[in-house]
Amino acid sequence: MSRIHFQKRRNFLRGAAALTASGAVSSFVPQLSLMGTALAQGAPTGYKALVCIYLSGGNDSWNLLIPGDDSTNIPVEGRSPRAGFNPTPYGWYVTSRGGLHEGNASALGLIKPGGSDPGTQFLPPALGILGNQYGLNPAVPELQTLFNSGRLAFLANVGPLVEPLRRSTFNSFRRPPQLYSHNDQTSLWQIGGGASATVSQGWGGRMAGSLLGTAPGSGLAPCISIAGQTRFLVGEYPDDTVLSPFRMSSSSTTPATTLNNYNSGDTAGSKRREILQGLLDIAYPQAMSNAYGDVLDRSMQLSIGINNEIAALSAAGSVYAAFNTAVSAIPDTTSIGQQLRQVARMIAVSRFGRGNIQANRQVFYVSTGGYDTHSGQINGTRPNGSGVWAGHQGLLQQVARAMKGFNDALNVLNQVSGYTGVKDEVMTFTNSEFSRTINSNGAGTDHAWGAVQMVMGPVTAAQVYGRYPLQLLNRSFGAGGPDQWGECFNRGEFLPSIAVDQVAATLARWMGVADADLPIIFPNLDTFAGAHANQSVMAYNTRTLPFL
Repeated sequence: MSRIHFQKRRNFLRGAAALTASGAVSSFVPQLSLMGTALAQGAPTGYKALVCIYLSGGNDSWNLLIPGDDSTNIPVEGRSPRAGFNPTPYGWYVTSRGGLHEGNASALGLIKPGGSDPGTQFLPPALGILGNQYGLNPAVPELQTLFNSGRLAFLANVGPLVEPLRRSTFNSFRRPPQLYSHNDQTSLWQIGGGASATVSQGWGGRMAGSLLGTAPGSGLAPCISIAGQTRFLVGEYPDDTVLSPFRMSSSSTTPATTLNNYNSGDTAGSKRREILQGLLDIAYPQAMSNAYGDVLDRSMQLSIGINNEIAALSAAGSVYAAFNTAVSAIPDTTSIGQQLRQVARMIAVSRFGRGNIQANRQVFYVSTGGYDTHSGQINGTRPNGSGVWAGHQGLLQQVARAMKGFNDALNVLNQVSGYTGVKDEVMTFTNSEFSRTINSNGAGTDHAWGAVQMVMGPVTAAQVYGRYPLQLLNRSFGAGGPDQWGECFNRGEFLPSIAVDQVAATLARWMGVADADLPIIFPNLDTFAGAHANQSVMAYNTRTLPFL
């Protein structure tokens, strides 16, 4: 090896290190640690994928799923519903929301399913499900369709917990750190619950690493983010190798990041790539130099391979024509729609046994924001001429349309030769820091705790799982009704009756994690599956829930 060759390679490595430190290739170099050599022996067979949709800001899920029951009387001593309403789940809901929006601009109550439509000036009635026992926001007919077709379930009153809590003993038992804090509660959802928000790994990454054992031979990490960095997808394999998420964009042609100006699509780029490849191909005595060069080379090849596979989906005469049409029907005017388009494409090109990029377990992360609705909750009334809602209704509409389009695309992919069954191999679920207070602050709602989350895919049954709480402010456990109605603080911050740990463990179990291994990924899980002084507040006295 000549001195000049050594110097060139050393300068290149020094420059690459400087780029890493400066963040200039932050979307590319972190993927270098993903390179493995072989799929673990005994890894699960078949294909399954989880898709996490994160609603950043704290989604007011009480404006998504409302009680529609206006016949079951639940009298509460010393309390009366709003004038003109009955002491029913719906009557207490309207009372706590400050009345119906049609009669008061600062009120947040929706008209019950089957109620009379007040006309174009106000919101139309909620969309009924389960015989109008519940209602969905009128902006999300797509979710009603998914629910009625058996593809969607709701989880009532979910949130981070350290152990079961009652309002009367709130200060006597362990509580999640920094309640109502965006950052801390996001961390707890992504970690999978527990008492600390500073754990460096997320349950998605820990789960994927435990299932595969070692990095896949293709080099593509099982954890893929279309929304930048996320702790949720960081984990490790059993040999302590770090599992970092593979980050992609929503581009339909070059979603996998490559080094800038090193593409082969132009003369200058081709020349740079030729020189770089020459440097990478040189063998030197230094083990670290050789290893770094090998990893960089494989990472570049992986990105090129992914981009080629994505591009091939839309090639002339492709068997994916109908699938491409369905993917294009996912609204691309919203970030969440663009991201779910990419997830659908990645499932098509990486499903185990298909194409050059193979995988049999994958975890995807997408995210959309704007849910910190302290104001502008109901901003306007009916949708504009293009059918687009404003305010929180508009945010819910974006997610509903994207989820429905994603489900439709999987149904079409299911018809492509070799993909039979894929529609039941993908489970999509929502997360958000917390829900919001059930009463209005005059223009919106504020940070709270327990929330409603959604699960889409091959659910056991389209149901509302858990205990949907009575929408009554400042209510103690069991007061004025049976225990299942739950508890809340002054402004309607519900104490969760389902722990994040239980939801995450249910999804992990569906992915193939053995029951015996669940506590390894979720160390706090058994707190909710055994005897506890406050166990009666929990909707389920088990590790996992019945929605799968």
